[in-house]
Amino acid sequence: MKKIIIITVFIFCVAQLANGHGLGQSLEKEVNGYVVDVGYDAVDKIQAGDATRFDFNLLNKDKSEIADFDHVWVRIAPQDAGIVFAGFLYRPEFLLTGMSYTFQEASKYELTVRFLDKEDKTLAEASFPLEIVSDETFSASFKSVQTVVGAVIGFFAGVGLAFIFLRKKNL
Repeated sequence: MKKIIIITVFIFCVAQLANGHGLGQSLEKEVNGYVVDVGYDAVDKIQAGDATRFDFNLLNKDKSEIADFDHVWVRIAPQDAGIVFAGFLYRPEFLLTGMSYTFQEASKYELTVRFLDKEDKTLAEASFPLEIVSDETFSASFKSVQTVVGAVIGFFAGVGLAFIFLRKKNL
């Protein structure tokens, strides 16, 4: 019985991990023989007040490999005026180059990324429009649906595994 509980808990944990990284959007633009790729983890629209993970990649033209860049300059600015974030992100050796950001207000923004080499030479630069919404009802209802669906899938997976293990024991 302890095995069944451990397996069920494991399935719930794996389902939540897969859910956290399996959904999202990608912005792409071809520039100077490269493809600038900015991925973010919002399923539909970015919500004001929710942390959003951005990943920055510079790919070769056919997208078969990541180009050799050293760091990325990132700017987030409202389309009407001002800047809310600007800074450098250095490329880690093993992980994705990225950051989390929480937009404080619903508005239209522009995300600009500039990929640079070790000598600070610009390899590629691109800008993307972002629309940030503040519909807490949508966000809360979507998250609750995700939780219920995850719970139902985990329950049936746990029951199925328990049935398989108990059946093998009885044979």
